[in-house]
Amino acid sequence: MGRLVIFVAATMLAAAFVLPMLYTVLSSFKPLEEITKVPLQWLPESLASLRFGNFTEPLARANFARYLANSMFVSGTVTISSVIFCTMAGYSLSKFTYFGRDAFFMVILITLMIPLEVIFIPMLIIVRELGMNNSYWGLIVPVMITPFGVFWMRQFIMTIPDDYAEAARIDGLNEFQIFWRIIFPMCVPGLGALAIFTFMSNWNSLIWPLIVATRQDLWTIPVGLVAFESEFARPLNYIFAMSVVAVLPTVVLFAFLRRRLLSGIAMVGIKG
Repeated sequence: MGRLVIFVAATMLAAAFVLPMLYTVLSSFKPLEEITKVPLQWLPESLASLRFGNFTEPLARANFARYLANSMFVSGTVTISSVIFCTMAGYSLSKFTYFGRDAFFMVILITLMIPLEVIFIPMLIIVRELGMNNSYWGLIVPVMITPFGVFWMRQFIMTIPDDYAEAARIDGLNEFQIFWRIIFPMCVPGLGALAIFTFMSNWNSLIWPLIVATRQDLWTIPVGLVAFESEFARPLNYIFAMSVVAVLPTVVLFAFLRRRLLSGIAMVGIKG
């Protein structure tokens, strides 16, 4: 009986998450008049009423292709840089002993408790003073390395025995070679999980791209979706279609790196 109750509760919770996404996908193929029809209907009235133009028209006319390219470039660049720099920082904090190491790591942990919205204004002031607003630099540089990424990789690298690095030092490798040839390849499960978290976070980011880039040619797809809804018109058919397009890259990334994510989460402990 207890398992049955848990199963029913889990099914209802899953339905609460899945049904809105399912309705979004189905509505992305409907004309506007069917979406706004009362009572609500889930499926298109007929195959003849399917509107594939909901996907092609915004990409061609509403500059969504540029928004999509901007999101891919910014999210991809931030993900690659975060994977590299966070792994370097995690390696330093886990395998080296020097003055202030533990205090520095505590500062990183403290910053994890600060909401991003609190530091957006100071970050924006710094970006403007450096002349990086309305540029890709302003979208990328402030988020290239995150406290969570450093913490994640530090915890993962601590699970790697020190014997590998010691053996490499005996063979004559320097610290940089040890990192790239020994440590970095052994961090693949943790790197896959960090890549998914970082890419999804930056792909779905709205507030930071909205305040740092006022030029339309620098907008990412979340900003484009918000701006697409005007004061006098609400093209729900296009909004649903572009929402589906916006979700696809993260779904594909998760499908490819799902095993890395699960193994990375399983291997990252609380050691240290």
